[in-house]
This record gives sequence, C-alpha cells and structure tokens, in this order.
Amino acid sequence: MKKIMISTLAAVTLLSGAFSASAQGTNGKEAPIEHSIKSEDALVNLPKTTGEYKVGSTTYDWVDTSRIDLLDPKNKRELKVQVWYPSDKASNKGKKKEPYLPMTEKGINQIISTFSFGDLFADVNDINTQVYKDGRLSNKKNKYPVVLFSHGLGVSNWNYQWMTRELASHGFIVVSIDHSHFSFGTEFQDGRFMPIASQFLPGNAIPQLDEYDDYVNNIWVKDIQFVIQQLGTLNKKDKKFKNKLDLKNIAAVGHSMGGAAAARALQVEPKIKSAINIDGSFIGFTETETMTKPFALIKTEMSEMFLTGKAEQPLPEGLDSQTEQELREMFKVYNNRYEQVVTGPAYDITIYGGAIHNSFTDMPLLRPYLSGTMYDSDSIFPANPEPIYELSNQVIVDFLEKTLNGKKNTILDRRNVNIPNLKIVQ
Repeated sequence: MKKIMISTLAAVTLLSGAFSASAQGTNGKEAPIEHSIKSEDALVNLPKTTGEYKVGSTTYDWVDTSRIDLLDPKNKRELKVQVWYPSDKASNKGKKKEPYLPMTEKGINQIISTFSFGDLFADVNDINTQVYKDGRLSNKKNKYPVVLFSHGLGVSNWNYQWMTRELASHGFIVVSIDHSHFSFGTEFQDGRFMPIASQFLPGNAIPQLDEYDDYVNNIWVKDIQFVIQQLGTLNKKDKKFKNKLDLKNIAAVGHSMGGAAAARALQVEPKIKSAINIDGSFIGFTETETMTKPFALIKTEMSEMFLTGKAEQPLPEGLDSQTEQELREMFKVYNNRYEQVVTGPAYDITIYGGAIHNSFTDMPLLRPYLSGTMYDSDSIFPANPEPIYELSNQVIVDFLEKTLNGKKNTILDRRNVNIPNLKIVQ
C-alpha cells in the first residue's frame, strides 16, 4: 500500500455540527421533545438501510471510576454511549421509533444556542430514523461482531446514522462513543449537560502537536478501551446483550479525529482486530510501535490532492509565518509516522464524486434544518450526499465482513474494481 497521511485541518479544527445522542425521560427529568416522527412531516429522510435486519437502539451512561477527566479534573471520566444493533420487525410490534436526537428540549436548545443552528433545527426529530427505541436484539445469530465508533472533533455520535444504522442492518453491533468535551454537547440521563470544551470552539485555538497527541492517547483511546471493558460486563449481565457480543471480533472505526483514535487504538489495544480511519490524520501515533493488523484508510479526492502535492493544505487566514510553519511541520510529522508504522494489511480507499470531509457525517442531509444559518453552504455541506454514503458503506461493510467475519471475495479482494468514483489500492 502507498504510505500516506490524511492531513485535513478539519480533522483537528473544523467543527461540522452534530447532536449528542442520549436517553432522557426518567427520574422525573424532562422527556424528549415530542414530534410526529412521520416521514411526510420531515424536511429530509435518512437513507433506507440495505441489510437483512431492522435496527434497534439503546443508550448507556458510563463512569470510568479509574480515571480522572483530564478536562474536568474534579470529576471521573463519564461517557454517553449509543448502541445500534440488529433487530427484527416482528419482535418489535408496538415499539416506538428512536428519535433522531433523543435529548431534552433544554439540551437541544443549548446546542442550538452555542452553535447558532437556528430555530428549524429544533424540529429535527420529525425525521423517521427507522430505528426501534430499545428494540429487541435479533436472535438469528448466537453472537454479533462489535464495531466501536468514534466521531470527529466537534461532532457527536448521533451524526453518523448514515453508517451506524447501515452497519447494524448488516449484523454488526455498533457502539458509538460520545467523547465528552469533544462533541457538540453531551446530555446525561440525569439531565446534566456537558458542553464542548471552549478551546475546541471555532477560532479559539490553533492545534499543537503534543497537545493533540495527548488528547488522543490519554483521553480518546482510553475512552475506547474503557468501553471495551464495559462491553465485557454487558456480555455477562445485561438483559439485552448477555452472551450476544462477539468480543473476539471487535473493530474500531472513526471519522476525522475519531479516525485517528480508531487507528491508534488498533495499534495499542490487543482486543481490537481491525480498524478504519475515515479522512482523519494520524494524531497520537509513535514511530516506535508498528501496526500489523488489518487497516483501511478512506479519504476524499481533496485529501488525495494534498497528499500527491497537486494542492496545498489550506490553513486559516491571519496566521503569522511561524504558526504557519509549525502547522505544516505538524502535518509532515503525521505523514512520517504513517510511513513508519503501518506494516500490516492495509487499504488506501478514495471516494470521488464531490466528497469532502463533512460528507462523512449526516449534516449534508440535515442542511434543510440549517436553512438561513452560516452552515447553509455548499462549501460546508455539499448537496446530495447519498451516493457518497452508498460507496462508503459498501467498502466499510466489506472491510468489516472480511476482517471480522472472514468473508471472502469482498470488494477489497478483487484485483480490478471498476466502480465509478471509487479507487482501492492495497
């Protein structure tokens, strides 16, 4: 495989917009905003899933009592996790649909206010997610492989349902982590709201190499490892998932900074079998440790142009010459790391057709709910993302089928793949 690095500045500085997925309505707290959840009332529809299963979803709040929260030193590290999993229509008769944003009105308003999403965004739960809230796990298989998902910096775990729902429909249990302080905001089940840390708001800071390495290694990767521990408990005690999680077949997938965390977790965590970095840089890597397990890198045409020298990595306006030089040197470091570290089976995958960094989130779909705001722009959220979702899901599903389920003759095994807007190099 050609050794490359995805050096999108968006991976560490661009906030593309999202909601944290969380469960409310218990212990006397505010219930989720009630909407009709009818397709005909929604401004948009999510893509229909293509796998054999229907999809259920549930959420957990977990506290890692062994860790101090480095961004909130007075408290232990606490996470919100949403799980999408295979389910069956027949076993969910009468079950409610999972709201797109299962959060209280207060929590939604805090996010809208912080990021100037506009009033229309409060109606996002008109969308029919096609997902059963707390639905029953399908019993078609004895166990299901697990996919750990990490969102991008400033994007929340709810914002990738183009993929999380799709993977669940194909028989994967997707455990999506909301990395507290790094997302648009996390609302826990007792009503507490944890906002994004101020240093990650647009324009508040220029990334520093050592600082971001620390974030990935000492927070994001440890979040992933903690969730793996919690899954062991679920597999022993949880009513829904008891003995159903195939913890010998775990993959890590992430976008942007979450992609960096997924790749680094593959490098250091023995229980993770394979990983996908979606348009992310290689923050947190060290040159002294190799990554020998199956790995895929999915990138955009724009990123490919940066890597081949056909275009120069854009930087924010108004930087002094020293800061510009430091950022460019930082990107070179990431590139050198990847050159030295990746020694195992790896796939270089490029998605063309107008894909940009934000195409790998739900936000292009949700653009009608951002009408009249600063986010209503082709440069931020391009129109018609569904062909990009379709291509991306095709390679992601096949990579996971190959590395977790041992499937042969996947799209990754074919020597001459002739699919428009897709390039795969091994």
